[in-house]
Formats: sequence, C-alpha cells, structure tokens
Amino acid sequence: MTTTVSPRKRVPERAMPIVLGGGFLVLAAILWQIAAWAGLVNPFLTSSPVLIAGSLGDQIGSGLLLRSLGTSALELVIGFGMAAAAGVAVGLLMGRYRYVDYVVEPYVWLLYSAPIVALFPLLVLMFGLGSPAVVAIAFLMSVIPVIVNSAQGVRNVDEKLIRTAVSFGADETALLRKVILPASVPTVMAGLRLGVGRGLVGVVVGEFFAGDGGIGYDISFFAGHLGTTEVLASVFVVIVAGLLLNAGARKLESLADSWRTELP
Repeated sequence: MTTTVSPRKRVPERAMPIVLGGGFLVLAAILWQIAAWAGLVNPFLTSSPVLIAGSLGDQIGSGLLLRSLGTSALELVIGFGMAAAAGVAVGLLMGRYRYVDYVVEPYVWLLYSAPIVALFPLLVLMFGLGSPAVVAIAFLMSVIPVIVNSAQGVRNVDEKLIRTAVSFGADETALLRKVILPASVPTVMAGLRLGVGRGLVGVVVGEFFAGDGGIGYDISFFAGHLGTTEVLASVFVVIVAGLLLNAGARKLESLADSWRTELP
C-alpha cells in the first residue's frame, strides 16, 4: 500500500526559511523599536523602525524613491547586461579553447584581485561624473564572476557528451550551441546570480562618488546632512532590492536547469 504526502504538509517546509529568517528580522526590529521607545538608544544616532518607515513613506510620497530606483535600475541593467553578455561569451571561449584561456586568464584574475573601487578615480577621468562612470564600475564588479563561472561550467561538461555529439557529425558551432552551453547552464546561471549582486553593489558605490542620482547618491547626500533615518531608509531599500534580485536569479536558475543536457 502506497501513501501519498498531502501538499498541505509540504507548505510549512517550503516556508520554513522565510519564517525563520524573516521572524528573526521582525524580532530584531521589535527589540530595536522597544529600545528606542525606552530611551536605551539615541534615536538621532540609531533611528528606529517607525522613523525609518515614516521616512520611506515621505520619500515615496515626494517621488524621490521612485526616481532614485529608476536611475539605479537603469544603471544596473546597462552595466550588468553588458557584463552578462561579455562574461558568458569570454567564459565560454576560455573554457573551450586552451589558448584563449592562456591569454585572458591573467587579466581576469588581475581584475578579480584588484580593488575595483581604487580604480574609480581613473574611471571618472575616463567617463566623467554621472551614470557612465557608475555603469563602468558596475560592469567591472559583475563581469568577473560571470566569466569565471562560465569558464568552469564549460570545463565541467561531460566529455562523453562532446564525443557523442562529434561522432554524430556536430561541428564546433553546433557543439557550443547544442551541447556545451546547455550542459553548462547551471554554473553559468550561478555566475550570473553572483554577478547581479556585485553589480548592485557597484551601482551603489559608484553613485556614492560620481552619481548625480540614484539610491547610492541619496545615501551619500543624507549622510552628509546627518540624516541617519533617511540613510537607513535608503539602505533598507538596497537590501530589499538585493533580496529580490537574488530571489529572481534563483528562480531563473532553477528554470534554466531544465534546459540542461545530460547523458544517460
């Protein structure tokens, strides 16, 4: 006799990470607010969840938050979009062709090891103040994980898949398109997920120094005017945006995994 598990019993298990992780954050916010009400902390220095929520409401009402999100989102889309396209292409070539790997790998690890923020003065000289410099730093911060994971994904492709495809007459183009790329999709998607997070950091950091708008610019502006509540409200927006991007990337990663080519 076989028994089936009711879907209702699986729901709490799927929701457990949200309940545990979100519950801890809610508890921390409650304790923070109680400490502020009790005078255990200085609201001017630490603010409080109620004040942060009020600041978010004010920013939404004035339209500032929407404008800043639009600016940062556009810079992220451009910077990460270029990084995704270039990173996947370079990574696939590095993983597939040994001599390309020999030529490109030193520069990849140079960029990986170098503090990208330290290059910001040079980027400002090259691109000027404003969105171009922000896009450039977002590109540099996000492209390396994409390249490294894409190259590793190609190297991890089962040789039996390649030999089987070649035995059926697949040329190099068909091999890349129909075998190597599908088989390396999970690793490539992992690189894209890491890259989009680093790209968001690059956008925010870039707006600190050279932006003329965006969430990072708002944080820098409010910090310069000692607006602790406004700074924390903007930081909260960045955290939520990062969580949403990561969740969306994980979903795409799971969907793309179904495209993976496997050899029985």
